[in-house]
Amino acid sequence: MKTIVDRAKLPRFISPWLNSINRQLSILFCLVAIALSGCVKYDTGVNFHGFNDGEIVQHLQLGDRLNSFNPQAVTAWLKSIEDRTRQAQGHLTRLSDREFEIVIPFASTQELVTKINRFFNPTPPASNGTASKFSAHLQIEQSNWLAIVKNHLIFDVDLQAISIPKTDAKVAIAANNFVDLKFRIQSPWGVQTTEPSMSPNLVKTTQGNQTTWQLQPGQIERIEAVFWIPNPLGIGAIVIVLMSMFGYYLKYRQVPWQQTSKLANPAENR
Repeated sequence: MKTIVDRAKLPRFISPWLNSINRQLSILFCLVAIALSGCVKYDTGVNFHGFNDGEIVQHLQLGDRLNSFNPQAVTAWLKSIEDRTRQAQGHLTRLSDREFEIVIPFASTQELVTKINRFFNPTPPASNGTASKFSAHLQIEQSNWLAIVKNHLIFDVDLQAISIPKTDAKVAIAANNFVDLKFRIQSPWGVQTTEPSMSPNLVKTTQGNQTTWQLQPGQIERIEAVFWIPNPLGIGAIVIVLMSMFGYYLKYRQVPWQQTSKLANPAENR
């Protein structure tokens, strides 16, 4: 039996198969390009060393081949970060060609809020005209309990500006892995996160007195945390009162309120 193939109909017959193969190859090339470009890792941390003072530490690491895609944009972005760091009285250290560390000190909670909000929301914009890739707003409410201070931190981050268009589920998975954003808090007595209004999809990890949240690109995230910090002024006042009471006891062999009670009831001393 001889099979006759019409060559005019052959392209129409194999066209759907070729379109399917081309679509799969396009997805594969996109995944390979993202994988080869590497991941942008941006870690922002707030470290409290004492009652109010500490430092904002940011660690930025660029992928090996990220510069090959748009080196001008990467250079402008790094220049913007360097300018904002200088405006906040901080310093930027180049650990390597693709790795940077930013340290911004603060002497009070109010200074922390002002510096971190100004860093992520520069006004006016940076001199090179580049805008921040995402915006953030930090607020901290404090309650003084004499020896300790309760801090209620709320950190809102808008990451919609750095979202990557996703037309396929496989591309979406790769896009989420393209940018690695983290926010962490380190305090002397650790961090508590029990606020119901916090973003439900946040991934939190705790190690010692440090808590880290994994942020998702393309989302609006809210972090709420409560942490306690010892108040040296309140602790000092308590120590002074206790030492005064102990000295009074050694002198009169009785606590001060007992002496006050006897003076108020002289009939009992007869």
